[in-house]
Amino acid sequence: MKLLLFCFIFLSIFSCKKLDKKNPIEFTIKAHIPYSGEPISGVKYTIREYKSSKELLGGADYTDFMLEGVTNANGDAFISFAPKKNMNYRYDITFDYSGMQFANYSGSYSLIGAPTYQPLSRNDQKDYEIKALPLMQMRWDFKNLSCFDANDSFKYKQYNLDEKPNYTFNNGDPWIEGATLNGCVDLQGDYLQRLSGRYVFKWEAKRGGVTTTDIDTFFISPGGIDHVNMYW
Repeated sequence: MKLLLFCFIFLSIFSCKKLDKKNPIEFTIKAHIPYSGEPISGVKYTIREYKSSKELLGGADYTDFMLEGVTNANGDAFISFAPKKNMNYRYDITFDYSGMQFANYSGSYSLIGAPTYQPLSRNDQKDYEIKALPLMQMRWDFKNLSCFDANDSFKYKQYNLDEKPNYTFNNGDPWIEGATLNGCVDLQGDYLQRLSGRYVFKWEAKRGGVTTTDIDTFFISPGGIDHVNMYW
């Protein structure tokens, strides 16, 4: 009986530690400024292993398994490791941005939707894109070059393509509240802090009862003050 009990314990421990080498968890991390491709090194990741625990009411007991690394000079990291075959063991990843460095840029910036904690999947694990956009000062200048009368109007809507790459205008998008300009406009706006990037700008102008619409794309550069002149 003692021999059988010892064998059972030995086999249980051995099966827990057996790795699923044929089905590794693999994914990449890409850190960069999206409009220029400038890489960001030093984004740190930490992968931990834990086992589900009923005693912790849905919590987890972390093991001593830990995998750490940072994005390289090209802003890349490739991760591949064999998880335990025991499905009770799971994995997560945390990100630390305190040591990140741009290849060339040295000013202020904003991280765009950057993850901090994510569970990892054994099947179809997604890649991670870490995006940062430099901050800058921008001023809008509006001018009706061929004013007809006080009934002329101009309105617009916009989005940053590098902040929202999958966004598109549709008929349900509202015009920017309070942005409709009427009459013989010659207006200089205030300087505002904005994210640099490629802005998509849809506008509608009415002059003498004729309506004109168009979509323009322009680049707002970092590192200073930029003016956007909207003349119609």
